[in-house]
Amino acid sequence: MDLEKQVMQKVSRRLVPLLMILYFVAYVDRINLGFAGLTMNKDLGLTPQVFGLGAAFFFFGYLILQIPGSLLIHKLGARRLTALMAFTWGVFAVGMAFVWNAPSFYAARFFLGAAESAFAPGMLLYISLWFPKQYRGTVVTLFILANPLAGVIGLPLSALLMKLHGIAQLAGWQWVFIGEGLPAVLLAFVTLRLMTDRPSQAKWLNDTERQWLVKAMEQDVTERKGSTISRGHAKAHVLALAFCYFGIIMGLYGFGIWLPQIVKSFGASTFETGFISAIPYVAASVFMLFWGRRLDRIGNAGWHTAIACFVGCVGLVAAAFVSSGVLAVAMLSIAAMGLFSALSTFWTTPTNLFAGATAAASIGFISSMGHIGGFTGPYVMGVMLAATHSHALGLCGLASALALAGAIIWRYRDKRLEKNPKLIPTPASQRH
Repeated sequence: MDLEKQVMQKVSRRLVPLLMILYFVAYVDRINLGFAGLTMNKDLGLTPQVFGLGAAFFFFGYLILQIPGSLLIHKLGARRLTALMAFTWGVFAVGMAFVWNAPSFYAARFFLGAAESAFAPGMLLYISLWFPKQYRGTVVTLFILANPLAGVIGLPLSALLMKLHGIAQLAGWQWVFIGEGLPAVLLAFVTLRLMTDRPSQAKWLNDTERQWLVKAMEQDVTERKGSTISRGHAKAHVLALAFCYFGIIMGLYGFGIWLPQIVKSFGASTFETGFISAIPYVAASVFMLFWGRRLDRIGNAGWHTAIACFVGCVGLVAAAFVSSGVLAVAMLSIAAMGLFSALSTFWTTPTNLFAGATAAASIGFISSMGHIGGFTGPYVMGVMLAATHSHALGLCGLASALALAGAIIWRYRDKRLEKNPKLIPTPASQRH
């Protein structure tokens, strides 16, 4: 086995499962509200507008620490900060079980968002410190694969936790928050043991392996600095990418928070809803892996992200106008395939455009501004449902945002690859 393959296998085995599990738990703690709301809303007397606004309050908190958090991870390292975030968001996720009215609901969602705020952008930056460019597409895809897997596993788990209704005088929706919040607290201690800040500190690599990885990442940073855009144009690109990410995230969270209620509106029971709602996430998981590997093989991140956006847009519009529950789930599955594949391939563009502290600030800004869409999507869905008593108009609104995102990222496609397929890079596995 050659040295490069040996090192990257060791790094992948050590870090990728940990990052995926952390993001899996984080995403479950974000979206389990959608399932808990099936009974929580009635118990607490929450209207669709209040529920949508409460879901959106997560992103008020989420915006606060994105940029400073990313910069701190770049400067101080990810290990301790990630462990602290996991412990804190776990505590607030469990705290969601004890809200009693709309103000306490808003506050709990706000603090949960603040606790999670620097995690995702920080981990994307962390990946760029450990994996050279030719590996990042696959690693980012695997990292973000934790999101649809959270739906595949988390929604049926929520349905099972609902069965604990009445135990310890707690409602089923309270057990959802408790059972899915505690793992984050435990993961904080696992993170302290397994995560390493930088390649130069990796004692679990031998000297030869560690030296190779340090040199490979130094060369990667040099290449990125040499190919990144000038400072004069950086702001315009960061703003464009932030608007693109806004559209993707608006669609993603508007879809994720309201999916269980959309499924239940077709006549499914609460328990059935947990399992049926997992189907779109299964489809998204499979398609994401295919799309991420295709990106690594062919390149052209802008093209892959744009096409994924358009696929998601078509799925959302189609889901808005079908009357059959079976067809609706099929269209929602297509929407999920596009949404999650757009999310995973999108981040290849900014991590290739920016390096060093500029990357930390840019990724933090894009993520924080983009996540305004995370506020907008759930809230718009709630307002439209209250006004029309249908999810159709809200789904079309999400589709419009996704179409705009696709149009923006289309300009970042690599036109050279379209004109000359010979420029398509050789996959890393075939270079030796």
